[in-house]
Amino acid sequence: MTTMVGDEPLLLVGADVVTLDDARPHASALLVKRRRIAWLGAVEDIPTVPGVRRIDLTGATVMPAFVNAHSHLTNVGLALNAMDLSIADSLSDCLGAVEAIATVTPHRVIWAGGWDETKWPEHRAPSADDLARAGDDRPVMLVRADGHCVVVDRTSLSALPIARSRGVERGPDGRPTGLLRQEAAQVAQRWFSAEMPEGVLSEARASAAEHLVTLGVASVHEMGGPHRMGPADFDAWLQGKWPIEVIPYWGDLDLEFVVERGLRRVGGSLLLDGTIGSHSAALVEPYVDRAGSGQLYRDSAELTEFALEATRRGIQVALHAIGDRAVAQAIEVLEKVAAEVGVAQLRRLAHRIEYAALIQPEQMIRLARLGVVVVIQPATDLSLGVDGGAYELRLGTERARSSNPLSSLASHGIPLAFGSDSVVNLDPWRSVDAAAEPRVGLPALERQMGIRAATLGGRTAAHQANVGVLRPGQRADLAAFEHPDDAERRRCILTMVAGRPVFEDGRVHV
Repeated sequence: MTTMVGDEPLLLVGADVVTLDDARPHASALLVKRRRIAWLGAVEDIPTVPGVRRIDLTGATVMPAFVNAHSHLTNVGLALNAMDLSIADSLSDCLGAVEAIATVTPHRVIWAGGWDETKWPEHRAPSADDLARAGDDRPVMLVRADGHCVVVDRTSLSALPIARSRGVERGPDGRPTGLLRQEAAQVAQRWFSAEMPEGVLSEARASAAEHLVTLGVASVHEMGGPHRMGPADFDAWLQGKWPIEVIPYWGDLDLEFVVERGLRRVGGSLLLDGTIGSHSAALVEPYVDRAGSGQLYRDSAELTEFALEATRRGIQVALHAIGDRAVAQAIEVLEKVAAEVGVAQLRRLAHRIEYAALIQPEQMIRLARLGVVVVIQPATDLSLGVDGGAYELRLGTERARSSNPLSSLASHGIPLAFGSDSVVNLDPWRSVDAAAEPRVGLPALERQMGIRAATLGGRTAAHQANVGVLRPGQRADLAAFEHPDDAERRRCILTMVAGRPVFEDGRVHV
């Protein structure tokens, strides 16, 4: 990693410049001056600019840079720094990875994530006793791939203040198994984040930011909150110097927290429910593989009061709602707010719903009327699987196949933005590919619409009108790719943020 200096004018030549601007869809050269696009057009019409640095991108495709509209960056960094369990294909592999981590980790606490028991032959999560053995009696927390369920060791269970928390799973003998959901999982993540050495967290943040720009991502929406990594981590992202633009969302009802930091957005990880994989998404009909239908995390009256106050103060609200019962609650809350302040005010703020995995056509009509942006993680949803995957195991075939109806959402005029959410599936092209994947009973999202959702959609979701499409006057956030349509050969060769190459020649620059 090197340090960038100066704001030299840059001329990009030789590439197919895909602008995503309907007025001029393509160009063959592009000039950047003072962090903005100064000119674009044909190679033969390039203007004379003293001191310009010419970047030859012959054969590549230049396009608006990607935006990851929903991520948990420090968790991403922890996974990148050798704490990723997504590659474990059995419980035994998972525990073996924990043992390996324990032998090389110098600090006391072991934090790893990405496991998914639905892909394992054992079809069960690790237990507290499993982790006590694998972790050599050190504090261990393993975060499930969806981020809403954790497993901790037996000693940590005793130390955590979760006696009155919802979500503590107990075995037939009444003892906690180590599996924690809902409030209990949030308590565990707060406790472990406080126990992690700051040096480890700092390295994780740097790793996450640097990795994303190598994928052509120029901007990321960081979904923090008191139940995630806490205020210290949130402020570190807000105040730090990163190669990538970080747009932070605070997932709590505390409006003063965001106002004090000069922010005009709140939520993201403001949870109305949990996830399908952890049986904590709030459903209308019960799960098919266990009793219960999940539960709503928030009181509707309290949520409405919060959303109304935020809207009156001009603050965008982002609500996490996965199950159909949670989606219904989110829509009802926003409609009550609209009844007080008017639909026009809601449309100006473009409030968000994160996920909306189970949603009906009638609800789409209501969301479109309110101007709500839906933020979806197509690659993560595809990895969870429909046919034979976690969604089908939890919901049954019919409901699983109707989940995440991207094409229907788009056809109703609902703005879409793509994120990654999990510590895996970080490459935005995987979301574009997943959205374009044909599914039984649902039409695929047209590829160009997927590219727009992965680039311009995040700009809409964050109220960024001066960046996105490539046209003169816009901030120069762009990326160049070789073989963008070939999943096996595509690679990013240049990422530019605000007119500065932050990834070029295989190196990251801050």
